[in-house]
Amino acid sequence: MLKRLFATRKRPYVPGINRPETIRVDLSGSILTLQMPPHSDYEGFPGEDPPPQVNIYDQDQYVDDSNLPKWRREGKSSFYFMRRDWEFYGPPWRTRPYGTISLGIGIYRYDTLPEGMSCFNPEHFEQICLRSLWYLGPAYPSLGKYLAPINWQLRQLAGATCLYYESHRDCYLSIPLDDRYFLDLDFRYLGYAPVKHCLTNMNTLRDAVLDSVHLEFSATAKERLAEAKHKWPDTRASEHRDPEPWIYPEWRWGNDDKGEEDIVVLKPGSPPPELTS
Repeated sequence: MLKRLFATRKRPYVPGINRPETIRVDLSGSILTLQMPPHSDYEGFPGEDPPPQVNIYDQDQYVDDSNLPKWRREGKSSFYFMRRDWEFYGPPWRTRPYGTISLGIGIYRYDTLPEGMSCFNPEHFEQICLRSLWYLGPAYPSLGKYLAPINWQLRQLAGATCLYYESHRDCYLSIPLDDRYFLDLDFRYLGYAPVKHCLTNMNTLRDAVLDSVHLEFSATAKERLAEAKHKWPDTRASEHRDPEPWIYPEWRWGNDDKGEEDIVVLKPGSPPPELTS
């Protein structure tokens, strides 16, 4: 409690930050472990701890994007199996937190990935992640115009190339699990002023979680990874990427009474990136 008594925007109090929990999940034989502070939410909403085992090949648990208008369908399915918040508090007499990081961990199945492409091919995986960013950006113009990707980084886990990148308030770590499946850690910031102190503190917590991520592939995943390395021995993902020069569409809100979609495009912007083997 003394730490919170002296908490400030520069040095906020985060419950349990020095007592991280170890999370372990069996993803169809691939073992994911990482450490993070316990969930905290000042309004009392609980977090979602992961199940000990997840069958990534159970098709019934995925939600696809077939309900969206055709131009906004990426052709991938997803489900999230863990959500957690971390509040950044000031002194006890300030009941509301300064800001919050929300983390969601989920699996994506890339249904439209052409034959002959694999998430274990770093060049293909880079295309997949860029395409996903387009569908989170120009395909949702009502959320504003944002540069992406920012702070592009390559990471290695269990011999596979993973990608870290940012877009506005979100930070992502994408990890291949099989030819058409990948794991996604999505950090979302609800920040505070001054921005300098906010980003320093939030990035420090985020990096501590990311640096703790460990993955041991299943025998099947190791076999697929080895096949990809044999098939594409010289393929590499980009070490650096500048934000994409995407043009957002001109649009207006649709009219329900006229049977229009929620977003009506007046002038198309940049098309989504293509997937090429």
